[in-house]
Amino acid sequence: MVGTLNMILLTSSELFELRNKLKDLNTKESCTLFCCLYETWCHDPVATVALCLLTQCYKHICDLIKVFGNIEVTVEFLTEIDKLVQLIESPIFAYLRLELLEVPCDQHLVRALYGLLMLLPQTEAFQTLRTRLACIPSLHLECTHRREAATVPKKLPEKLKEIDFKKLLAHFNEVQARHKDHKKSTRAQKLAVLQKANVDI
Repeated sequence: MVGTLNMILLTSSELFELRNKLKDLNTKESCTLFCCLYETWCHDPVATVALCLLTQCYKHICDLIKVFGNIEVTVEFLTEIDKLVQLIESPIFAYLRLELLEVPCDQHLVRALYGLLMLLPQTEAFQTLRTRLACIPSLHLECTHRREAATVPKKLPEKLKEIDFKKLLAHFNEVQARHKDHKKSTRAQKLAVLQKANVDI
């Protein structure tokens, strides 16, 4: 369900103005909307990343991808990342691709995209994203190795500073833990049924 809502948010022409509001996050209303959507979107890890790409919360994506190391990687999970890569290559995220040319580069954006790349097996989506990252001029990549003090940090909207990303990440972890427990319980029940069926035979 969340995946479907996410695709509607990202691709529906009727929601173009809403996407623009979320992309900037320069008003209290847009920040509140982002937080509300986030609390629902976090039931789907890849949809959460997509929402953060839309809202340019690249640093938070890096934090999310670290958590992905503890999430079960399923075919469905990889398929969703594949679809996300396709969206990144679409006109919807043209502004994101152009950001890769900015000087100084946004280190968190580059790291976030490389993080997604490392999650993918070497499929067509992997090749597509790798090719996109290879288009970043080497001069811009070098800035990721410079000391943070030597680079000019990207100026964030004042309202964005009011969002408690630590709290959002904690909520994400809590929701994913519940999903993990539910899957574990469901599998245990199915195993018990199979064992009982074998005994009856």
